[in-house]
Parts: sequence; structure tokens; C-alpha cells
Amino acid sequence: MGILLGFPIDLNGRRMIRGAWQAPVRAEADLDAFSQGMLRSLGGRFLWIQTAGGEHRIYPDCSAQVTCVYDPAAGMAGSTAHALLDEGEYDHRFDRASFDRLGIDGEGWFPAGLTAHHGIHRLLPSHCLDLNTWQVRRFWPESRLRVVLDPSAAVDEIIDIIRRQLEAVIAGPKRLALALTAGRETRMLLACARPYLNDVDFITVSGGDRHEIDTVMARRIARDMGLNHVGLPRAVATDAQRQEFIRRGGHCNADSNSRYHPSIWPIGQSHILIGGVGGEVARAFFWRNGDTENSPVSPQVMAHRFGLPVTAPLLEAIGRWQEGLPAMDTREMLDLAYLEHRDGAWYAAQFCCDPTLLRIAPLLTVRVVELMMQLPPSWKLTDRLGHAIIEKLWPELERYPYNSLGRWKDMMVKMQRVIADPRIVLKKLRKVRS
Repeated sequence: MGILLGFPIDLNGRRMIRGAWQAPVRAEADLDAFSQGMLRSLGGRFLWIQTAGGEHRIYPDCSAQVTCVYDPAAGMAGSTAHALLDEGEYDHRFDRASFDRLGIDGEGWFPAGLTAHHGIHRLLPSHCLDLNTWQVRRFWPESRLRVVLDPSAAVDEIIDIIRRQLEAVIAGPKRLALALTAGRETRMLLACARPYLNDVDFITVSGGDRHEIDTVMARRIARDMGLNHVGLPRAVATDAQRQEFIRRGGHCNADSNSRYHPSIWPIGQSHILIGGVGGEVARAFFWRNGDTENSPVSPQVMAHRFGLPVTAPLLEAIGRWQEGLPAMDTREMLDLAYLEHRDGAWYAAQFCCDPTLLRIAPLLTVRVVELMMQLPPSWKLTDRLGHAIIEKLWPELERYPYNSLGRWKDMMVKMQRVIADPRIVLKKLRKVRS
């Protein structure tokens, strides 16, 4: 039927797929339906390259975590512009103006299918690329998603899907490393990992300023709960290492990960890192006070929600994305925007930047994303999912504050961040204006 490229997890079998694999869905005449059913049965990060029936299509996982960019004029697809272009062409087609205007050499990124190179586009989550026509179309969701009637059942299902992936990694050749920070999603994953504590190493990048809150809180939790905790001292990349990180990703990201990515090299060959990326979909990250089901959100407003400067190419790309949406309410659209433009075009776009450590996000599976998007608005606005999972599995974890060491200490950390990168203030102001 085709090829799975990357690191897929068989959710039914609770194993990482190596070699041939038989999908637990029937290959009906509708190959699109077959591919969608197959994607639902998988976790991990991968591309599905379908070759059956004379069709040649590329389907990403639910967050496009194995990157795919394409040049329709040349009829080429690859992981990044760095893979597609030779050195001279790479530099010649580099869009320096957009790179600078969007603040990529800081905390900016390229959403909405844009890249840093003229004529090269990113395959976004929920879209497939037809290699016969070089056209892209959305395949999910086909219509608006209804709010779940029983959130507690959704919680149980999410826990089950997360644990299937944890068990798959534990059964594999490398040790499971679970990120432990002061944040919400890693705390939730810690609760899910409670039955497997002897098989997990909890990892924290330790350091000052913005890493200090994570360092102190992770040590406290690990000490109290008897966790296997590994602190990795923050390591700063050399200029050459940072430039290599940026170029490997096609100059689409150059944020703090490019500065500190050597920090995780000590576990690169021995572990697979599980992180909490994707959980923001369940907590209304792009919503604002006053948003309703029918609030108008123009491309300009959307750019402000992203915290990015408004540029003509960005507005045009966001407009095309909005035109391809099925009928859905505004808040659902904003959740989908986070999945596709933030998780897909910021987090996942860094897949090739540092090939030393495999990272898997168990919240980024089709069914978990679907359930998070279907939670009631009251749940999303109060971050109820994380609390519900922790209360159910390990309520003692709720006594530790999130992302805080106290008011004054937090203020000092924020001041240090602003001094290090004043562009953070501009980004916050854009979001407030939206």
C-alpha cells in the first residue's frame, strides 16, 4: 500500500513499528478513507507515502512531525530546503526579507505553509500532497467536531492512548526519557507514567534565568516522589553549531532551541524523549476574552494571535488556509490553527535541526487531538484536562505550583528573559492588540 517513513507506533500492538506492518483497517476502494483510518491507528512521528491504486500521495501524521516541503514547479519533495537544494541554489532562493521581518532569528517562525525559500512550501498537518499533480488539499477535519457529552470518558481514552505509547517505547531498544519541568503537560504525562516509574528517567535541562523555575520544581517533585531524575546542565551551542541547526531546518526556526540544543546530547543515543507538546490545543491557547462561536477572525487578527508581524505574504497564506477550512465555529478554528501553524510549523518543523535525539509527543495523535478539540469550552478555559488526569491518577502532584517559584522570583526571571531578548515584549504586545 505504501511506506511509513519515520518512527510510527502501532497503538493496538503497543510497539514501535520496524519492518513490514499490516494496518488494522481494510483497504477499500476509497484510498483516502483507508489512509485516514490507518493514521488513526498510529502514534509517534511519521509520514505515510501512499503508492496503491496508481495514486502517489504524502500524508503527514496529525502534526506533520516528520517534515515535508515541496517545490511544485520542480516536482520535488523532501524533508527541508536543505535537502532539496544544493548550496548555491539554497542561498540564491533564500527569502532574507521574510526571515528578517518575521523575526526568525529570535522567536518567530513560518506558519501557513510558508518557508524561508522562494517557491518551496511546507506540507501542513491535516493536508496531503498529491505527487501526481503537486496539489495540496485538506483531508481532516471534514466537518466541525461536536463537543463531547462525557468529558470523563474522553479523559480515560486520552490516558489509555498516552500509556500505549509509553509502553511501546519502554518495550523498544532505548530507554524512555520523560521531560520533567514546572509546566502543565509534563506533569500530566508524569501522572500517566506512574505505573512505569522504574522504566523511566525524568529529564530536566538545568540552568539559570528561564530554566531556573523548571530546575527547582523538577528537583522538588523528583525528590518527594522518588523519581529517577537526570539533570542535564544547559549547554550553549557554538556559533557554528547554531548555524548548522538553523540550516538543517531550512532557516525556518532559530529560537532558543538553536542556542541550547547541545544540552540533550548526553542522552541522544541512549534514550527516546517523551514531551508534552500539543497539550495547548486543550487549553484555548489562541482564544481571547470575548471570543464567541461567530467572532470574526481575519488573517490580520490571526497573525496577531500568532504574535508575528503582519506581512503581505503572511496575510495571503493565512487567507488561503482559511478558505480551505470546512464549516466550523471560530474557537474550533483557533484550536486547529494552533495544531497546524504552531505545533506543525514551529515545533515539528525543527525535526531535522538536531538529529541526535528522537522526540515523541504522545498527545499528538489523531484521536487525542480530536478529543482535545472536542472538550467543552469551560474545560479549555480552565485547563481542566491536565487537572482531571492528575486528580485521577496522582492527585499529590497538584500541590506543586505550575511555572512559578513565587511572585518576586518569577518577576526576576521574566526581567532576565526580556533583557536577553527584548523582542519578547513586542510579541506579547501583538497578542494583546488582537
